[in-house]
Amino acid sequence: MTTPAANPEHPGQPQAGPNYHYLGLPGAAAILTKASEETYANLHTTLRADNGRGAIMCVHGGVGLGKTFAVNSHLDDLAPHNTLRIKLSSSKIQALRAALYKKLDLPGQAPANSTRCETMIKEDLSETSRVLVVDEAQWLDTRAFEFIRELWDDEDTRLAVVLVGAESTYQKIKNRPALDSRILVWQRYKPLTPSEVLTVIPQYHPLWAAVPTDDLLWIDDLACHGNFRQWAKLTYLITEAQGGLEPGAGAPPQGRGPSAFAPRPAYSRDLVRAVLSRLDPTQRHAD
Repeated sequence: MTTPAANPEHPGQPQAGPNYHYLGLPGAAAILTKASEETYANLHTTLRADNGRGAIMCVHGGVGLGKTFAVNSHLDDLAPHNTLRIKLSSSKIQALRAALYKKLDLPGQAPANSTRCETMIKEDLSETSRVLVVDEAQWLDTRAFEFIRELWDDEDTRLAVVLVGAESTYQKIKNRPALDSRILVWQRYKPLTPSEVLTVIPQYHPLWAAVPTDDLLWIDDLACHGNFRQWAKLTYLITEAQGGLEPGAGAPPQGRGPSAFAPRPAYSRDLVRAVLSRLDPTQRHAD
């Protein structure tokens, strides 16, 4: 998706970075899809808007389509040292304040006094340019959205904001005109098209490199529907069934599971059907 930085200890080899792939899938590659390429361009615009002060953008769409992966991977390239990533499990502003306070590495616990806490956050954000990524933004309530707007509006802060959320994020923000009017760029993620599946999935993981195109379209139509996370789960389980995961990554306890000397199943539609029955117990397959 982006070009990895050079590794100073081993010249010529890429610098190892965070594994953003679902389940940390071994062997998975970062692929520059049309959507992720658009995300890179949108981030570039957002970070450099207003003479580098930064703007606000929103990336929204269905779950498992690669939104967060693209944003995180590209920001490793565009803003590797000043990105603050927050993923919330609560809609309340208290959770947002506390998470941001911690990400900024401010002293102690976030003050219970909201005014004091917000003042300390704004003071820190005024010292250097930052990029704030808020994942699962669809969970934010009105006050939390307003707090993000206030942080960006503050004349002393230098803050670009990237809101990443489910399909419903679009309407939630549209219902808040003050925030909506400040968003510079919108991007909606959609499932991969069949032609994109044929281009992207063979590059995504070695498992699919030699699989016939008819099989890839059959799998996508049957189970994955252009959804990267579904492809990742299927890839993980087939790789496990073939004994291809690293030690400790899903291997059965010693003395249990298939014998180490049992033949590893080759790729086949029957193997795909067997694995799909683990993803969907209503899926029929041959024994």
